Amino acid sequence: MAIGSERTTRLVTAAAAVVWMLALSARPAGAEAASLSLVGADPLAARGLNAGLAIADHCAYVGSRGQGPVEIVDIARPDHPTTAGQVAAWPGSTERELRAIPDQRVLVVLTYALTSSGVNRLDFYRWDADCTEVHRAGSYSFGSRAPHEMYLWHAGGRSLLFVSMFASGNPALQVVDVTNPANPTLAGGWSTPVGELHSISLSADGARAYLSLWRGGFLIADASDFTSFRANPTLHLLTQVADAVPAPAGGNVHSAVPVPGRDLVVLTDERYPPPACPYGPARLVNVSEPSHPRVISTLRAPQNDAGTCANAPVDVYTSHNPTLTPDLALVSWYASGLQVFDISSPAEPARLAEYRASAVLPGAIDPQLVGSGAMSWSYPIVRDGLIYLADINQGLLVLSYQGPHQDEVGGLAFAEGNSNLLAQQAAPAATPTGPRPAAGPISPTRKGSRPAAGPNGGAVAAAVILVLLAGAVFALRRRSYEGPEV
Repeated sequence: MAIGSERTTRLVTAAAAVVWMLALSARPAGAEAASLSLVGADPLAARGLNAGLAIADHCAYVGSRGQGPVEIVDIARPDHPTTAGQVAAWPGSTERELRAIPDQRVLVVLTYALTSSGVNRLDFYRWDADCTEVHRAGSYSFGSRAPHEMYLWHAGGRSLLFVSMFASGNPALQVVDVTNPANPTLAGGWSTPVGELHSISLSADGARAYLSLWRGGFLIADASDFTSFRANPTLHLLTQVADAVPAPAGGNVHSAVPVPGRDLVVLTDERYPPPACPYGPARLVNVSEPSHPRVISTLRAPQNDAGTCANAPVDVYTSHNPTLTPDLALVSWYASGLQVFDISSPAEPARLAEYRASAVLPGAIDPQLVGSGAMSWSYPIVRDGLIYLADINQGLLVLSYQGPHQDEVGGLAFAEGNSNLLAQQAAPAATPTGPRPAAGPISPTRKGSRPAAGPNGGAVAAAVILVLLAGAVFALRRRSYEGPEV
């Protein structure tokens, strides 16, 4: 082969390599396939009936849907979480919901009665040097009324628990000041004009409350009486009942959680059998006008499609609890495991990935919930870039996410959907409700899909370099026709 021809070949090869590398770097964020992978797990002795999750220091705390204790798990090594202790349960009761206040070294356990001998209360536990060794520091009793869920508001050294009473009637909300866990006090309450208050969450500034009113729909209220610690506080509706986002046909509004930095809220729809297929999806709501919130799109797992669900194994495929980043919705979805959605374009959300654990055959199964595989239930918690999740059947799961907007998970020190405890190291700029710079729509598959890279500045630069290299190749080839250089 002539020297000029060899040089031409080398240059063409180099040009192709440069263009390929530039093309890779020019791909928009999120062009890679999405996936959830298991980092570590603790099956909690296959006890089953696991419930709420809280994390602080090197400990994860997992509650019980039955009458079991709170399990304490050492997560110093996320790839090898290990049960390290227990908090005893109250007889006849479920230790259902948990929160942690890390800077106060406090664990909060919400308990309600399952039998006539059960109790309805909040218990506060502290630890000193080691979070696996807790001791009771205080309590608060609801008497005969059963609490259901709670949202933790912690700011400026003050702590409030917004407790929904759900099936216990009005007042539907009790707000407990737990700044001093040894002496918690009732700050105030609120009675709902419609439905039953299942869940409540707050905006980042504490000004708004997002109210999940089960079959009564979704309303927004002003919560600043409480978060500003005013006398005789209550909620003030910003959405009138006539303008509520209604519950979907056959469904409900279970949770309502705001998207950080955006005028969006994710609503979930928890449906137990009966009815069965296709169970409850989730919805994205525009809340830029609190007086008129409106649904703009629906988030579905595969079994929320009637055709797919009809051919799926009998199980409970329903949305439950979301934790959000500006562009991602991480949602526990019962038998559909953990689902991840790209919500950067709210009108066209895309399902990216899922993880369904099924290795453990639990010793106890909730009779309301068929199946013994995945039953992902808790609010996901992001801690130091990893996702922690309590599964009713499978125990504690530690997951890693790779894919579109993975920096929003990887850059998080802490986030959960049921408190305002949020520490984000490098939050991307957010827009209120419109599309954010992102890859094109991604078709839903089990492990995610690869979107095509759209045109951008990097691609233009690659084209310019290709033209320049092509010119150099042409010049070199012309010289090769004239004979080798000597």
